[in-house]
Amino acid sequence: MNNEKILHAVLLDEKLMEFGGYTAEDIGNIYQAIDSENYVISTVAQIISRTSEGATEKELWKEINDYLKRNV
Repeated sequence: MNNEKILHAVLLDEKLMEFGGYTAEDIGNIYQAIDSENYVISTVAQIISRTSEGATEKELWKEINDYLKRNV
């Protein structure tokens, strides 16, 4: 699936991995990533998933903002 490729392309960035404190083994598939306890992995996965579902920028911004307020 294209979402999986995008997820790994983004999350395998060395600087993002360092910032997020995760390894390649922590990523998994899109569903595992959404449920990840690592907020960087989960946030990226949510953005990719919701974008592919047709979420508007406004919807996406609100959802991600709410998620980060609850979890960071």
